[in-house]
Amino acid sequence: MNGYELRTEKKKDRIRYSALELFSLHGVNNTSIAKVAEKAGVAPATVYNYFGTKDQLVKNTVIYFIEKKWDSLKRILDSDMPFPELLEHIVFTREELTDKISLDFINELINVNPDDEMKKYIDEFYHNRFPGAIHQFIDKGRTEGFIHKELSNDAVMLYLEMYRDAAHRPNLLSNKNKNLLKELYSMMLYGLAGQPEFT
Repeated sequence: MNGYELRTEKKKDRIRYSALELFSLHGVNNTSIAKVAEKAGVAPATVYNYFGTKDQLVKNTVIYFIEKKWDSLKRILDSDMPFPELLEHIVFTREELTDKISLDFINELINVNPDDEMKKYIDEFYHNRFPGAIHQFIDKGRTEGFIHKELSNDAVMLYLEMYRDAAHRPNLLSNKNKNLLKELYSMMLYGLAGQPEFT
């Protein structure tokens, strides 16, 4: 990639990040191309030149950030990271913008801006690719002895989602709550009756 192409990609990223933040804060219908352009520090014509219509910008932005989340997840799942460390990373690491790509957000976008191509992409991702990654994660936990072999995948995922939702509350993200987060992590890994292992 030459210098011009690199600058273009950086500008596109700025537009995507700005669009995602505004979509998640104000909704798609209440976010104009002009507002996205202003936040990204570019002219509205630049947004149109790169992405076309507003609907195409929405689609491009959502797919781009889902793929970023997917790449990040697969990279750590395919690593030799021990399960406790992997679990801590997945549940307690917060990515401010990419975390906004939730199922609720996706469903809202699909309902607001129905698009056959995006629906097909979302269906393929959440019904084919994502479940495989989840099974890989849970199988690793079972292999290393941290997940009981008789627990269903659905139960394990609900359990982890509860902890993830708790850990990402704004009042728990400050430095003063580090010990509380460590306790949550210990409870998640070993249960209420388990032996806490603080580092």
